[in-house]
Amino acid sequence: MRDRFHAELANVTLAEAMHGLSDPLRLRIVALLAERGETECSAIYNDLGISKSNASHHFRVLRECGLIWRSHRGQQQSARLRAEEFEERFPGVLPAVLHNMKAGVSGDTPASG
Repeated sequence: MRDRFHAELANVTLAEAMHGLSDPLRLRIVALLAERGETECSAIYNDLGISKSNASHHFRVLRECGLIWRSHRGQQQSARLRAEEFEERFPGVLPAVLHNMKAGVSGDTPASG
């Protein structure tokens, strides 16, 4: 199996990081990883009720913007949030996002107006 691309956070722009956080499903993945720590990928997509292919796309985006690290142990794949590294590169962004998600302001509902 080829090595999966993991972003070098020093090369990730704020726009790329925000793109990773711009999708409600990716936000849910990030929140799960923040809560659980390193987690088997199949448990994440089963818990979220999404297909493996849909999850793979979102995991790729999160890897490429430096938010997660995926690892393989035999057939088992797991993901972990790169919270400390991400915090060094973009201070305050991830804690603010996670705080807003806990407060129910995740952006996954239509704005009223």
